[in-house]
Amino acid sequence: MGQILVLGAGECGLPLAHRLLHGGRPVTLVTDRDAEAVLAGTVTSTQVKFPPTLDLESDLGLGFWRSIAPNIEGIRFTMAVDRAAVVTWAGRLTRPAQSVDQRTVFARWLGEYLARGGDLRIGEPSLAELEHSAAGYDLTVVTRAGRELAGCFEADPAWPAPAAPLRRLAVLYLDGVEPDPEGLGSYTTLPEHGEVISYPGLTGRPGQERRCEILLFEARPGGALDVFDQHGTPAQRWAQARRLLEAHLPAGLAERYRHAEPTDAGATLVGAVTPVMRRPVGALPSGRPVLGGGDVVCRMDPGGAQGANNAVHCALRYGEAILHDPDGPYDSQWMEWAAAPWLTAVAYPAARWTATVLDPPPAMQEMMLAAQHDTTLADAFADTFARPANLARLATTVA
Repeated sequence: MGQILVLGAGECGLPLAHRLLHGGRPVTLVTDRDAEAVLAGTVTSTQVKFPPTLDLESDLGLGFWRSIAPNIEGIRFTMAVDRAAVVTWAGRLTRPAQSVDQRTVFARWLGEYLARGGDLRIGEPSLAELEHSAAGYDLTVVTRAGRELAGCFEADPAWPAPAAPLRRLAVLYLDGVEPDPEGLGSYTTLPEHGEVISYPGLTGRPGQERRCEILLFEARPGGALDVFDQHGTPAQRWAQARRLLEAHLPAGLAERYRHAEPTDAGATLVGAVTPVMRRPVGALPSGRPVLGGGDVVCRMDPGGAQGANNAVHCALRYGEAILHDPDGPYDSQWMEWAAAPWLTAVAYPAARWTATVLDPPPAMQEMMLAAQHDTTLADAFADTFARPANLARLATTVA
């Protein structure tokens, strides 16, 4: 039975390690931080997990927050110009989504992994060190990679990538936000400037979780929302965010944040994501093949709400492929076979959907306008976030 090494303990690496343990496979998980360091750090991203993902986690015994995390019932879409809502509609999801702070999730999952007998190594191996370690395993799965290791995976020529980020990002986790009266997340688009996205979530140390609001600014570079300082404190970033909300959102939306404050000292994150699609099979300097997963292969802007879902689905599909062939051989051909179902059914549709949402073509813009008069279309639009492969079906809804 082949020995498995998983590099990275995030939305892909942790569920994969748990699935292998659950299936009776020995696995070694390598990560740069233990659970306490994760909890003491800053927020890592935004995340909305839709029902298909939540179901996978529950089936694996990792759905610890299904009964306590606030439900996200759908999307309240607003197009605002000069603080006036010129288009507005609400689309309901067939089944609710949820969001839990990844610090909470990863810390709990790490603890459960150790409790279930998993082998955990804390470190951040260099490429040379990984080369040495990988020689002792039958299969190495890379779910987290710095620039040097990411360079071992070729860009997929079928997916031309932008040379720079499409948006500049600022994330804030907040206490004291007035909940949406219908339990909806809000998606406010500000033409020429970007988007402001907000939804309820859960944060806090495992066992001490509490409700929060997760606020994401998707700023077009150089636009009015592109004001956040990489070196700012949470208080400074919240002051900047408050000014933007008051200056650009309709009064009714901005009022929800009047009494808000950051949840903790690590409650903000500023940065950018350059989307990329890489081939799933990489090669270490020696030529040894390694299998890439999650963001290493398919990295998307968070505005499409697909990254966490994509990573979890990758983990479970890779886990099933490994358990299907317990003795390998885990060569390049096997890796291509293992990755193909995830890429075709999940990653590629998610990437297309994200690109479409951030830069909607005329047909999509027409749908967004028509949805204010058609609840069926509004609901179909919301549900496409949960199932991006339905993008083509969405187009037929308005026809």
